[in-house]
Amino acid sequence: MRTITDGRTDDRGKPQDKRTNVILFPRTVDYYQIELTKLLETERYQEAADLLRFLLQVDSGDPRNQEEWETLLDWITTLMNESDHESGALSPVDDEADLTEADLLRKETERKKATDEGYVTRLLETLREASSLEQILLALGQLSYVQHPEVEPALVRWIETTRLHPYVIFKALQTLKKRGATGSVRPAQQAEERELRMEETPLDVWEFPESITDVLKRVQEHSAVREPALGFFAEETWSEFLAFVYASPLYRRLTELEEEGRNAWAAALHGALRRVMQEQADEEELLHLYGMTEALTMEYKQAGQALDAFMRLQTRP
Repeated sequence: MRTITDGRTDDRGKPQDKRTNVILFPRTVDYYQIELTKLLETERYQEAADLLRFLLQVDSGDPRNQEEWETLLDWITTLMNESDHESGALSPVDDEADLTEADLLRKETERKKATDEGYVTRLLETLREASSLEQILLALGQLSYVQHPEVEPALVRWIETTRLHPYVIFKALQTLKKRGATGSVRPAQQAEERELRMEETPLDVWEFPESITDVLKRVQEHSAVREPALGFFAEETWSEFLAFVYASPLYRRLTELEEEGRNAWAAALHGALRRVMQEQADEEELLHLYGMTEALTMEYKQAGQALDAFMRLQTRP
């Protein structure tokens, strides 16, 4: 993979004709397409736009992909501009305009609550009756910002009385933290009985303990020059993996990683990303790159198994 940096963009934030000379493997393209679908299904339009801007700076090997990504970015940009206008947001060029995406979401949920008396009730019912993860995530996203006294106790009760996947528990805890909630929650029927503090829930991958963020830093450092696409995707993949294991015993193990253990997990993460994006991973090269020793073999293999299982869930049709 070759890289020549040229980050110039036009007035819409789209790359100009000169792209970074990064060539994506076919499975890497497929992986990004799946990620785009997830972002759009959960209405995470800003994240989708950011990913599309990156993809438009690389070579996918097929001009049709570039055309599709340009069309999609135009649609998202138009959609977001219309949403800003309808919600009363000021133009970005106006000195008084400094609204974040969270501000806009808060304004929109408050507007819906004001015009629909059953809005909050239906969101809470969605959590109990949803037939898909996407429905749950959409409801939690809106509950993060709507102001209503029933929301926090209802969310805590849902976590403590319903058997939920650790990923859903984590997303619910993030919702509670965004609302400013504090105190402990004890998830129902977990393999390891433990209390989770709402106010300690990370909202960003860099808010996790140092032992965990070090794993990501090492992968990004080793992939920065030769594999920039892999480094770009490592942050989101690691963040999603942590969300999946946050309410499980494995998370506690990650918070206690020593120096060598961090290297083992970094090597495993690098290898898992290579396998899903490039169909290959030179294990000997990775072991040398991260200074693997025989004493770390078991940790490395277990980390690889956990990450590969997670990646299969992420990329299945």
